[in-house]
Amino acid sequence: MDIRSIRATYTDGVLKPREHLDLEDGEEVVLSISSSRVSEERLALMRSSAGSWKRTVDADKLIEDIYSARLSGTSDAPEL
Repeated sequence: MDIRSIRATYTDGVLKPREHLDLEDGEEVVLSISSSRVSEERLALMRSSAGSWKRTVDADKLIEDIYSARLSGTSDAPEL
């Protein structure tokens, strides 16, 4: 099975590939669709949460603590 990603444009109910596909006429394929657009509702949610941590967390201290924990090995070993 040959798996690859291609870009396509949806126009008039048809997906039109933006590149040549080495397929035979009538050959069946499986599509996985990933849209690059963001819905207005999702965009509104992202905008409403922007800045919600402001003045609640010292970002420099948080970064320092993360790196310090990584170097000291104080975190628990993951269970495998």
